[in-house]
Amino acid sequence: MSALLVASSGPQAAVNETAGVWQQGHAGDVIEEDQAVIEEYCVRCHSERRLRGNLSLETFDVSSPESSPEIAEAMIVKLRAGMMPPPGAARPQESDLIRLAEGLEARMDQIALERGDPGGRTFQRLNRAEYARSIESLLGLRIDPANYLPLDTKSENFDNIADVQMLSPTLLEAYLTAAAEIARLAVGDLEAGDREHTYSVSGYMSQADRVEGAPHGTRGGTSVIHNFPADGDYEFSIVFEHTTTGAGFSGQLARNEQVEVSIDGDRVALIDVDAWLSYSDSWGITMRTDPIAVSAGPHRVTAAFLKTAEGPVEDLLSPHDWSIADRHTGMSGYGLTLLPHLRDLIIAGPRRVTGVSDHTVRQRVFNCRPTTASEERPCASSIIERVASDAYRRPLKPRDVDGLMHFYEEGARQGGFEIGVRTALQA
Repeated sequence: MSALLVASSGPQAAVNETAGVWQQGHAGDVIEEDQAVIEEYCVRCHSERRLRGNLSLETFDVSSPESSPEIAEAMIVKLRAGMMPPPGAARPQESDLIRLAEGLEARMDQIALERGDPGGRTFQRLNRAEYARSIESLLGLRIDPANYLPLDTKSENFDNIADVQMLSPTLLEAYLTAAAEIARLAVGDLEAGDREHTYSVSGYMSQADRVEGAPHGTRGGTSVIHNFPADGDYEFSIVFEHTTTGAGFSGQLARNEQVEVSIDGDRVALIDVDAWLSYSDSWGITMRTDPIAVSAGPHRVTAAFLKTAEGPVEDLLSPHDWSIADRHTGMSGYGLTLLPHLRDLIIAGPRRVTGVSDHTVRQRVFNCRPTTASEERPCASSIIERVASDAYRRPLKPRDVDGLMHFYEEGARQGGFEIGVRTALQA
């Protein structure tokens, strides 16, 4: 931040200094001398009668060049380049031309400083990356914007150019849907429905090493932050990679593999991998856990293989970083040590809602807790004003708070204090 302040102070200081030159040196007799230079050496050609270059300086006033800004700027350019008066024409002393150019520059800079108009700024919506970062900054909630918003339009490979980020009715509807879902995740939802979320793993990602976020002693799989909308029972499904050649999905690989499912580093399930899974099985190439009780809020969910061996592998062919030898012809390659590969982690639920526990996001939202009905509205106003001020990046005006409190009151009438706050957050 200090570097930005230093960088931005240079041009401003230069403008102030230039404006000071005009105020101190271009008054009275100096202005008269500059006006005399124009009338003697410039108006000869640039008069109403001769109109050289389609320009007349007969009425140009040095004391107020801002009245003809385009002419003044053109004069500055020509004088600085030494193009006026032209070769062969009578010229004043060089010092007179420099003084005239500097005087015009100083006055125009001063006017620009006093009456600066940077122009209008078009409405610029947040792109997907900016939206996700803003939600995390406001609520401490990590989201995947791809679940809610379409791809951003790019210009010259940049996705933050305002001119191409149009706000269509469909996109606006997507933002409204995202706001509703995110508000429910932040506050909690006792009426959360049974839904599935799929986290996929690339077939070309190594399953031989531990992935970031997974417990030590595991390999491969995936580790994600998942937002649970309510306390309840959730089911975790593991989908494996499968090929149409070789013996089942496993090919020639180590047996007795196990997948560990953990939440925040604590094991909640251990699945013995069936090396002979097939699409013809009732569950296909998927293995499921029993319903597991999980509290509301963001949790790190990991599904990974237990690592049973370490060290170099002696293969007939050189080892590679992929755990699938060939994504197109199968996995049963002779002379290769192959490993089962987790393709998808599916989190389904809640199967049965049991409540909404307090968690880090709720604690961040609810900075106060009303104990009586009379305390609810002041507490809600405090919460809404704080969050909205951070979102708008400025202090709120009374009309801003009144508008948001209207949404709170509508929600509170339907479901009480927390529903009211959730409705205001959504707005």
